Amino acid sequence: MRRSDRTGLRTIALALVVIAAVVLALARSASARVASAAAPPAEAASMLLPPALTVYAAQTQPQPHPPTSSSTSCRSCHGDTDAEVVFPSGESMSVRVDLAALDASAHGPANNVLIDCNACHSATDYQFPHTPLEAADFRAFALEQSQSCVRCHSPHLTGHPGPEWAGGYDPAASESGLSVVCSDCHGSHQVQTINAWQLPASTSVCVDCHVNAGVALVDPIRLSLHVEAGLFAQREANSDFCIGCHGPPGRTMTFPNGDTVSTSIELEALHESVHGTDNSWQALACTDCHENYDLPHPPLQAESARAFTIQQSELCARCHETQHEGQMDSSHARALADGNLDAATCIDCHGSHAIPVPNEPRSRISQTCRQCHSAIFDEYATSVHGAALLENDNPDVPTCIECHGVHSIGDPTTAMFRNRSPELCASCHANAELMEPYGVSTDVFDTYVDDFHGTTVTVFHSEDPNVPTGKAVCFDCHGVHNIKRPSDPDSGIKENLLVTCQQCHPTATTNFSDSWTGHHRPSLRQNPLMLLITIFYAVVIPSTTVFLLFLVGTDIYRQARGR
Repeated sequence: MRRSDRTGLRTIALALVVIAAVVLALARSASARVASAAAPPAEAASMLLPPALTVYAAQTQPQPHPPTSSSTSCRSCHGDTDAEVVFPSGESMSVRVDLAALDASAHGPANNVLIDCNACHSATDYQFPHTPLEAADFRAFALEQSQSCVRCHSPHLTGHPGPEWAGGYDPAASESGLSVVCSDCHGSHQVQTINAWQLPASTSVCVDCHVNAGVALVDPIRLSLHVEAGLFAQREANSDFCIGCHGPPGRTMTFPNGDTVSTSIELEALHESVHGTDNSWQALACTDCHENYDLPHPPLQAESARAFTIQQSELCARCHETQHEGQMDSSHARALADGNLDAATCIDCHGSHAIPVPNEPRSRISQTCRQCHSAIFDEYATSVHGAALLENDNPDVPTCIECHGVHSIGDPTTAMFRNRSPELCASCHANAELMEPYGVSTDVFDTYVDDFHGTTVTVFHSEDPNVPTGKAVCFDCHGVHNIKRPSDPDSGIKENLLVTCQQCHPTATTNFSDSWTGHHRPSLRQNPLMLLITIFYAVVIPSTTVFLLFLVGTDIYRQARGR
């Protein structure tokens, strides 16, 4: 080869080297201006990841891995640079990426995951040279970049105000009027794993917005009610952590059989419940009942929504052991054991999350029973007891539980319940102090026991309460749930007394019912003849007995003396 040819080749090679060096320098410079789009500015970086989580990430040693070719060029520029991007607003943002933190993140090889840079940063926008940024400021850029999260993660259930694509609320609905997006809590390149977020230090992300003043991404926000309720306490000991997912309305879950139920919980109602922060003893956290709170939650074991309700009702026994034992001995529990899945459980009567005080107002007791026993409630509502309770909130009249019990509800169709029913009625109607304001006689129980019906029932009860008796008890004449005043034309007493008697005595006539004095002691005003006869016998029978005893005694004395 001639010397001139060799000289030409050297010149061409040298030119190629120079051109390559220039291109590489330009590539690094352009990358430094734009590719840090996912990283926050220096003054805002602390908002995206708490210091303790940063330490956690640094202490997590990533496993060696060979970056993919698509990420190698990005890492070569962004791993070691002092370049910044300046927004039209004047804010600056470093384009340097902490590769160690990236590798230790939830998207890195330390967690057996490797996501290329262009998986989040679109290859179209991040070809070299990079497309110039269009965001006017850093916040607009953060909102824009967070949209890439939903490519893999469906909108997260959150109560934070935010754009629809992030699963949040309208920012206008929040106190601050500001929206919250993915990167505000999770960061950008140093996204942490679930284990890291379970550290108590993770709450500093929330504190930065909700408590601390002078933060970069949001304006100072006053101490919220969530903070006062213990939002930043240990995660396992508060409910507001769970409300982050279960607070937004419209959330549901579907059971294997197709049943769909709401998983949205109203925070205010939860706090006002007997288990909430407004009670006088101790607030319960979600984890006191729901022990397995790991995310994602384990699959449902119940086949249907009803099976899930029955299953969850067993949790009440942890604190309410006595009530649970009574409930397990009730007619509801026996019906449930016999396969009747509609039988009432704790949740059916008391509710699940928004549990009110069961007797405030007192009418709530009967309204609770109405959920299953609506026909009986309708009868009770028109009775003398029900009207006084529902219309006047009278504290003296019986609700369902005064007659049937609270948790250990028995079977009202048994012989024992029937034989004991007079004593049940007497618990109120034999109480002089309770009956005095209403002008109701308290002789009802004693006069009933003194007559043929009551004496027979009392004998049966004393011998064996489980033996059936056909003799009349209180509710045979007065009704069960539809009890009226004795003077009411629709009651079985007074005007309809003969019809009532004919239920057991079909051949009875008017004289039969008229001969009954009712549950009253005879008086000169009521049944004077009966009073006189009663007095006559009260005097004659003891006097005759005494006289006969005197005769017998004197006769014995005479005979003994004669001997």
